[in-house]
Amino acid sequence: MNIRGVCCLLLCLSAESVGAQAIDDDLVHYSYATLLGSGIYRLDDRTIAILRIPLGWQIREPTSDKPGIRFVLPTAVGLHNYDFLDDFFPDLDEQLTTISVVPGIQWQYLIGDRWRVTPGAYLGFGADVTNNESSLIYGGQLSALYAMKPVYPEMHFGTAVILSGYNPESGSGDFITRWSAGFDAKFTTGMKFGKSNIFLGGHVIGYFYLDEVKFESVIGDPTELDREMEVGVFIGARPKLKLFGIEIDRIGIGYRFSAVSDAIVFFAGFPF
Repeated sequence: MNIRGVCCLLLCLSAESVGAQAIDDDLVHYSYATLLGSGIYRLDDRTIAILRIPLGWQIREPTSDKPGIRFVLPTAVGLHNYDFLDDFFPDLDEQLTTISVVPGIQWQYLIGDRWRVTPGAYLGFGADVTNNESSLIYGGQLSALYAMKPVYPEMHFGTAVILSGYNPESGSGDFITRWSAGFDAKFTTGMKFGKSNIFLGGHVIGYFYLDEVKFESVIGDPTELDREMEVGVFIGARPKLKLFGIEIDRIGIGYRFSAVSDAIVFFAGFPF
């Protein structure tokens, strides 16, 4: 498949200041924003910013007898012609171009003492407010998280397969399939924030695209992207902190790179 929008998004979160240039409306398809996360994305000196708000509420905690249930409401907005230094507080009237809201349900199953397996399903919508276009967005996932034996540091292995697609009001839709796997490690600090213990840590994650994914460049031939690697560091708290009723496990910054792209990424959890 030829997904112009997906792979521009996958260029992810450039930390460098990028001058705002004219951007084609077709360059990024907003339907994938909730999957790929927050960032400043760059292609051929053209920029778009995606802000993803990972809303979610735990309805029931998992036990050995019953699965946990979590309602998620990832919401993303897109800003065209964004420059981090000039537009730290963007002009929403001029730069807000897309919005995506994709609610979903996750079922969390505990298997033995160390595995948590989480299937999930999502269905929502996205809209291009500048062109008065909208799409039905759908997706599914199957992820697994393994807690390694209780040694120091605390470590986890995670893996996931995610399908994300869209069907526009007019024209044909598309989808991507992504497999990912990674490790994280947490180190205690002895510090507290209120009643929570503070920890530091890092992760390594690989992302692998199972479809033939391409983006079209305005200065050359289409470029294929089939895999990315990410290394990140984070700070977190246990018990989790709450902000407006939303639990926050960690906040962190990472470097994501591939043969055709590199980026600075920001995250608020381990994606498994």
